[in-house]
Amino acid sequence: MKKFIPALLFLSLGAYFFFYAYSNRNVASFLWGVGFFLVTINLLSLYFKNTLVIFITIIFTLALVENILAFLPQLQAKKANGPSAYFDASQTYNTPGYSHLGQFGSQPQFGSYTAKKMASAQETIYDVVITIGQDGFRVTPRYDLPSNLVIQNTSNKNFKRFNFLGDSFTFGEGVQDNQTMPYYFGELGNTTFGPLYVKNYGIHGWGMQQALAILQSQIDTKADLQFALTAPWHASRSACADPFSLGSPKYKLLANGLVERDGYCRSFAWVEHSPKALRALITSSKIFNLIQDSLLVTNDQDEQIRLYLGIMKTMQENIKLKSQKLIVGFIKADENWFMGSYSNEKMMAALKSSGIDVIDMTLAAKNEDLPHKYYLHELDKHPTAAANIERVKILIDNLIK
Repeated sequence: MKKFIPALLFLSLGAYFFFYAYSNRNVASFLWGVGFFLVTINLLSLYFKNTLVIFITIIFTLALVENILAFLPQLQAKKANGPSAYFDASQTYNTPGYSHLGQFGSQPQFGSYTAKKMASAQETIYDVVITIGQDGFRVTPRYDLPSNLVIQNTSNKNFKRFNFLGDSFTFGEGVQDNQTMPYYFGELGNTTFGPLYVKNYGIHGWGMQQALAILQSQIDTKADLQFALTAPWHASRSACADPFSLGSPKYKLLANGLVERDGYCRSFAWVEHSPKALRALITSSKIFNLIQDSLLVTNDQDEQIRLYLGIMKTMQENIKLKSQKLIVGFIKADENWFMGSYSNEKMMAALKSSGIDVIDMTLAAKNEDLPHKYYLHELDKHPTAAANIERVKILIDNLIK
């Protein structure tokens, strides 16, 4: 009877860790749960005890490595930057039910979600509601393209269509549905250009590789203007260097400076074809991400930027072939972000040399000098509603000229 008491204790610990792993996509907790479950079996079993001890040792070692790999970046961030922001436990955004792995990478699922980010228990950075349409993109109230509308001709004088491509800045991280760049363009552009539709194709963590993939996809993207909001840090996303780029469209640079599709970022076919729950667990593993970084990622920043510029050049060529217009809004990175031969100015010059209409939308001479009213918080530099309005005004002025 005595051996059942510790067995029950270890079984309870295993069940707790399994529940925590499921709730938080935590691989270390999953491994601790497996380890304690095997300990329970070993206590009750009469056979294979030595073999089980070997497996238990391996599992616990992997769990410990996972914990260390997860803790190190947090420790470095605290040393470098002090406190960090975090999401409130009650919100529904940034949870397992919010996103899925689609044809363009991680993408939200249809529905309405609450997003609440905290600087501390007493200070809220933002508390907003995010509405995702049936196509997996954020809704732009009043100006979104109706799902039942089929555009036969973009020259239809009854309306004009404008597409916004980009990442969380375009999506509107931290602002309401009616405070995003696409929404303000609808509000201000409607007066200038007449009736219009505005589509928001920006998603958190995306880059210009997703923008190009969308334009090359079967999605109806015909428009009077394709506007892409971009920044130098999109280069690492284009090169699959960021862990969250898993499943994103992957491109390779050709000799002529253009790119062609080359599968998916950080791709192991067996992972992509795994059930969703298993895939989410595997791709959350710090050990798995370390293996991916070693085998599937280009870390040279100049190479990353050259690939990014190739993606932008290809986007320009594709849009020109469709007799459409591309405008790129460029937001400068901090000058210490660059580690190779490029700079903000050199990247903008390279984009312009490809025939792309580039607008500086940094809202300051240097990103380091950006006024506080244009970003949410020192712990979250996503644009405020005021920044979105200013950038829309710059875009409209450019279009009028």
